[in-house]
Amino acid sequence: MKKILSNLNIGLLVGSILFLVLFLSPKPYDLSIEAWHVAAVAVLIAVLWATEAIPLFVTALFPLVFFPLLGISSFSETAIPYANKNIFLFLGGFILALSIQKSNLHERIALNILRFAGKTGPTLIGGFMFVSAFLSMWMMNTSTTLMLLPIGISVAHIINEQNEVKEQSSDFAKALLLGIAHAASIGGMATLVGTAPNAIFASFIENNYGVEISFREWMTVGLPVVLFLLPLSWFALTKVVYSTGFSKGTETSLHLQTQHEKLGPMTIAEKRVAIIFAITAASWMFRDLLQLIPFLANLTDHVIAMISAITLFLIPDGDKDGKLMDWETAQKVPWNLLILFGGGLSLANAVASTGLAAWLGNGLEPFGVLGLMALIFASVTLIVFLTELTSNIATTSVFLPVIAALAIGLGEDPVMFGASITLAASCAFMLPVATPPNLIVYGSGLISIRSMMISGVVLNIIGIIIIALISVFLLPYVIS
Repeated sequence: MKKILSNLNIGLLVGSILFLVLFLSPKPYDLSIEAWHVAAVAVLIAVLWATEAIPLFVTALFPLVFFPLLGISSFSETAIPYANKNIFLFLGGFILALSIQKSNLHERIALNILRFAGKTGPTLIGGFMFVSAFLSMWMMNTSTTLMLLPIGISVAHIINEQNEVKEQSSDFAKALLLGIAHAASIGGMATLVGTAPNAIFASFIENNYGVEISFREWMTVGLPVVLFLLPLSWFALTKVVYSTGFSKGTETSLHLQTQHEKLGPMTIAEKRVAIIFAITAASWMFRDLLQLIPFLANLTDHVIAMISAITLFLIPDGDKDGKLMDWETAQKVPWNLLILFGGGLSLANAVASTGLAAWLGNGLEPFGVLGLMALIFASVTLIVFLTELTSNIATTSVFLPVIAALAIGLGEDPVMFGASITLAASCAFMLPVATPPNLIVYGSGLISIRSMMISGVVLNIIGIIIIALISVFLLPYVIS
C-alpha cells in the first residue's frame, strides 16, 4: 500500500480531488452553473500547472475536453484561442529567431559587443547582460542563455586563473552567470514576442475589452521597464550583492578575440538574415506609417511576422541549394509553448466570459480601500513571488481575468492592472524552477540555490517597485 501511495502522483491526486469537490458542491446563488464548472476546471489546471504533475502543454489541452463536455462552450468556441492571431505573431518571431541561430548571427552580435565591453569586472558583466537582454527581446530567453552560458563560463575560468583573490573571482562568476539569466528574463518584457505572457495579455485584452495593443505600443511600456530594471539589476549584482571590482587581463580579451576570429568573415546568410531582421523590426515599430500606403492599409504586426517567416524559407543562404530557413530547423519551434499559450488563453477567456472573473473581482472589491497604488503593488508582489513556483504563462492565464475584473469593479483601467501583472510574471529571479534561464545557469554547477535566492530577492524587490511605478504613471498615457 505504501509503495502504491509513494508512486501516486500527488499533484494529479490533489487536483482531481479539488475538482470533484467543487464540481459536486452547490454553486453560489449569484453565479451561473457554467461559471462554477469553469472554476472547478481552473482549479484542476492550476494545480497541475503548479505541480507539473503532467507536462504543462498536456494540461493546456484540458479545456478542449472539459469545456465541451461540461456545457461551458462548444469545441469550436473552445478551440478558437489555440489559433489566436498572436500565436502566429509568436510563430513568426520563433522562425526569425531560429534563422538568426541557424546563420550564427546571434553569436557574432554577442562577441562583437563583448570584445568592447570594457576592462573591469562590472563592465564585462554589463556587456553580457546587455547582449542577453537585447537578444531576448527577439529570441526565446532559453536560447539566449544557452548561447551565452559557455562563453560566460570560459571568461569566468580565465578570470579565476588570473585573479589572485579567489573569493572575488567566485563572486564574478556568480554575478556573471546570474546576470546572463536575469537579463534574459528582463529583455523579454520589452516586446510582444519577447515572452508569452505579453502576447497572452494583448490577446485577452483585445478579446474581452476591444483594446488592440500594437507591437510599438507594448514597447513604449515594456522598453522603459527594461531600461530601468536592467541597469539597476546590474548595479545590484556587481556593487551590492557581489564584489566584482577588478580589471580583466589581456588573456580575457584575447579569448574573446579568438572566439570572434573563429567565426571568420560575415557570411552571405548572416547578412541576409540581418537585413530581414532589421526590416521586420522596423516594420513592427513603424507600422502606422506603412499603413498609409494604399495596398498596406490592412497591414498588422501578425502579417509582418508571417511575411518575414515565409521570406526566410524562400531566400537562398548562399550555400548551394540551401535557404535561410528550412523545415528541419523550423521543427525546433517550441510547439508545446504555442499549445500552452492557446490553452492559457482559452481558460482566461472562459473565466471572463462566464462571469467567474467578475464574481471573483466583486469579492475582492473591499481591498479597494487600499488605494490604487497599494493595489498595484500588492498585485505585482503576489504575481512576482507566485511565479517563482509556477510557469509565468500559467500564472498570467489564471490571474489576468480576475485582476481585470477587479479593476472594472473598482472603476479602474483593466489594461493598467493587467499589464502590471503581465510584466510581473517575468520578474522571478529567486529559484531555479522559476524560469528556464535560472534553471540553465543553476545547472552549470557554479551557482547555488542560496546564491540565486540572495541576489534574486533583491532583484524581485527592484522589479516590483519599477513595474508598479511605470504601470501607474506611464502606462495609462500609452495604452488605455
